[in-house]
Amino acid sequence: MKISRIQKANNYRIFRNFSWPTDLPDFARFNVVYGWNGSGKTSLSNLFRHIQRRQALTDGQIEILVDQTRVAGTDFGTAALPTLRVFNRDAIDRSIFELANQQFPPVFFLGEDSVQKQQKIEDKKKQLEIKVQSESRWDRKKSDATSAFDNFCAEEAKGVKNLLTVAGGGPYNNYNAANFKADVQRLAAITPAPALLSDELRQQHLATKDGKALSKASEPSVSFPDFAGLTARTQALLGHSVVSSVIAELAENPAVAGWVHAGLSLHAGAGEVASSNCKFCDQPLPERRIRQLEAHFNDEFNKFQSNIDALVADIRSARGFEQALRVPPKEALYSDLRTEYEKTLKALRQQATTVQMSLEVLLRALEAKRSEPFKDFELRAFITGHSASDEPASRIEAFFQVAMTGLVALSAAMGQTAFDKLRSIIDQHNDRTDTFDASVKDARAGLAKNEILKALPEWTKRSQAVTDAKDKAATARDEATKLRKEIEELEVQVRQHRRPAEELNQEVASYLGRDELRFEVEQNGYRITRGGQPAMHLSDGERTAIAFLYFLKSLQGTDFDLKTGIVVIDDPVSSLDANSLFSAFGFMKQRTADAGQLFVLTHNFAFFRQVRNWYYNLPGQRKKDANLQPARFYMLMTEFTNGQRGASLRALDPFLHQYESEYHYLFKRLHEEAHKPVAQGIETYYAIPNIARRLLESFLAFRVPDKPGELFQKLEAVQYDTAKKTRILRFLHTYSHFDQVAEPDHDLSLLSETPAILQEVLALIRKCDPEHFRSMTDLITPSAARTAAADTP
Repeated sequence: MKISRIQKANNYRIFRNFSWPTDLPDFARFNVVYGWNGSGKTSLSNLFRHIQRRQALTDGQIEILVDQTRVAGTDFGTAALPTLRVFNRDAIDRSIFELANQQFPPVFFLGEDSVQKQQKIEDKKKQLEIKVQSESRWDRKKSDATSAFDNFCAEEAKGVKNLLTVAGGGPYNNYNAANFKADVQRLAAITPAPALLSDELRQQHLATKDGKALSKASEPSVSFPDFAGLTARTQALLGHSVVSSVIAELAENPAVAGWVHAGLSLHAGAGEVASSNCKFCDQPLPERRIRQLEAHFNDEFNKFQSNIDALVADIRSARGFEQALRVPPKEALYSDLRTEYEKTLKALRQQATTVQMSLEVLLRALEAKRSEPFKDFELRAFITGHSASDEPASRIEAFFQVAMTGLVALSAAMGQTAFDKLRSIIDQHNDRTDTFDASVKDARAGLAKNEILKALPEWTKRSQAVTDAKDKAATARDEATKLRKEIEELEVQVRQHRRPAEELNQEVASYLGRDELRFEVEQNGYRITRGGQPAMHLSDGERTAIAFLYFLKSLQGTDFDLKTGIVVIDDPVSSLDANSLFSAFGFMKQRTADAGQLFVLTHNFAFFRQVRNWYYNLPGQRKKDANLQPARFYMLMTEFTNGQRGASLRALDPFLHQYESEYHYLFKRLHEEAHKPVAQGIETYYAIPNIARRLLESFLAFRVPDKPGELFQKLEAVQYDTAKKTRILRFLHTYSHFDQVAEPDHDLSLLSETPAILQEVLALIRKCDPEHFRSMTDLITPSAARTAAADTP
């Protein structure tokens, strides 16, 4: 898989609107691109770097042709791309990592792979330090939170113990933090959470937990009167009619009837008083009269009278309820029952008094019925009077009778309720006595549970604080462990990729042409000495040499197949002297000759010439069919369009092919620019002063070799118009610095004088060496142009 061409590069760095020219041959196996600084070499090497890293290139619009497939820069991350390795200025920083410390000379880690891994090691060591500090910080927080949590549990356990400790021992006398933790965890697991005790129930528990068992209390001595039943029985007797042969005189005169009834029982009975003669008149009692009286006072009458007597006896017994009632004193009950007991007993006595008064009404009614058994009575008539009247009751009296009847019934019901409640309280007391030990145990357990429930929210908060600190400490510890393992693995990998120090010493000495630098293995890298002393700083040339050697060595790695891969080398000879330059070329040629595809980018003409000559001598390079030649030659050119500098890739200028010096090419460019029509914009001249300066410096270096130093000194040594020399020197000094004006006070419009200045430079060369000038113009111009150039003043 090969890169055939850069199909287009729009708004990508210096490439503004580049498309691959139709007459430009595709890249071959071996390629060299020559271009001065600022012409776009770095942009190209950066593009190749994105391909190497499989990283999408979103800067501008890029499209390359891989074999016959177009690949956009935005697809570099996903498209099928060749395996590629790039060396450029950035690779030097990627390949040499300096780990300095305060006590010893720095340790260097060499090779891009090793540097990347060592940088990762250093980053991970920093991360590890942060994690270790985090772990320590969270361990302290965990310790503080645990201590606070334990103290809290101990204090809460102490509170429970103080509340529930009893003489003689008990389950809470030795209650401690461990007990509290177990209990609170159990309660925390219950869903939904149990409720706290009400104030009333808590007070009951408090009273129970310290109390002693009391004797059982006696039940009330009598039952509450059944007022409703007595009233119903009374009403039934009041409305009952006795069936008998009624003697009107007796029925109408209750007193006489009573007197006769008593005398009949005496006369007709057994015993000493029995007699057939009247005890009042001592006259014989007529048989007929006796039968009449017996018919009047028959068995049903007697039974009715007996019923009244029995009911009267019951009512009188009920009327004595309050005097007969015997209940335990409140002091005999448990303290929490006493208030309610006393309140209930008071209500009972109040209602009993009302009921007792109502029973008097029943007795009056029954006495009236006894006296007049053959007469019907209404009970409510006796509520407002001591006897029944034959006169109908007034409206007010009737209303009052009804109201009183309802109130008495209500009072009787309330009295019965109070009596039942009183018995219930006594039953509670007796039940508690029967189960006192269990009640105390339940009360103590309820109080303990309540205290723990009150502490539950704070326990949850403190427990969570311990858990959070513990989890975060564990996370930091796990991350630190992971980082330590990763560091160990990376260090093993760095050591595995580390080259033997002696081999490195030999190669660096050969590359630089001197052996003053020595490498000694230390840690995962090298400690470097210079002349036996610690080398505290490496020069740019030394760093470049070491990085380039490691790059070339990496091409032999197991992760790169040189024969099918692509190698891109961008100016490996910066800051090197001539001897080191040839060494660099030698190493590069030796280790890239088998590359599947090679790109060399350079601005150094001496290095370019070495590459060019190498390519010229490749097998097949002299074939007439250019498509069969293994090498291609390109150059980068800059031009200005609409005020913006842009770059383009072209075929190498023939002069750079034909001659062994850059001087021929510079002379040709200067001659062309001097004779072009006047440009529309001064931006087209931005690069020209540099060309003129380099050409003039090269010419004068040979013309006046005895005048080393600045351009000014060399110009002073040649015979030419002083004013024109001053004009040339000022122009070159002002506008030949990196394609920009050196001094802000200079007028950019002076660049429009560029053609005239260039003609003066050519005139100076012709004046100083006419034969040389003629030979150069013969090389670059046709005969007609030479004639015109010869006529130029």
